[in-house]
Amino acid sequence: MIGLGSHLLSAPLLASDISVGEHPQAKVLGLTVNVDIVWATIIAGLVVVALGMLLRSRATSGVPSKFQLLWELVVGAVQKQVDESIGPRGAKVVPLALTLFVFIFTCNLFVVLGIGSRFEFLPAPTSDINLPLAMALYVFVLTNAAAIRNRGVGGYVAHYLKQPFSPKLFPINLFMNGIEEIIKPLTLTLRLFGNLFAGGLMLSLLAALVIWRLGPVPVGGVLAIPLTIVWKLFDMAIGAIQAFIFALLTILYFDTAMAPEEAH
Repeated sequence: MIGLGSHLLSAPLLASDISVGEHPQAKVLGLTVNVDIVWATIIAGLVVVALGMLLRSRATSGVPSKFQLLWELVVGAVQKQVDESIGPRGAKVVPLALTLFVFIFTCNLFVVLGIGSRFEFLPAPTSDINLPLAMALYVFVLTNAAAIRNRGVGGYVAHYLKQPFSPKLFPINLFMNGIEEIIKPLTLTLRLFGNLFAGGLMLSLLAALVIWRLGPVPVGGVLAIPLTIVWKLFDMAIGAIQAFIFALLTILYFDTAMAPEEAH
């Protein structure tokens, strides 16, 4: 057993040997930009636009194609969720939620192209915290703007002072509601980023597995391929779930912002 153990690894695998999340960078107006994340985001955006244009060119009121049926299924699911949460007044939320779902899912699919290398040619943009944070802040701004339109400036401010306790305890109300609002974009960001970053980390670990040997037998090299395939299939499912959760939470945040004050 001792002899077998001494040949388990051909070289020690250290945490410092595994690199994930590194990007080629450039300076733009004094800011450090991850170049690969920028072009991956642009490509994902172009894919979404191309899908929309393709759907528009093939849309018909007659017998729909499979592609149109797929889109109608997704739109119907989002529309149903919005109707159940917000009602007819939430119709304007449907395009935003649908676009977020399709765009995030497209970005998440890029993880399938990863090979666990230090620098990926086309990384999943959502595996970099900047993109999830930007989308979360965008949703945050839109939901608060919707709340102001719904209640007016006075009602918007009063909401933070009068709930959930008596208005006499307005400092506590303000503190609790303020924390709740700050947490919303943070949870949206970290949930999406954390899952995609973990996927990239797992690919790096699987790539590092190739150094595992039992004597002359490259066990790690043999196992790395099927394990990577299985993990990428799992990652695709996680990517779809995370895109759905982001879109769903966006709908729920708009539900809170657009609901009558007495509903809170």
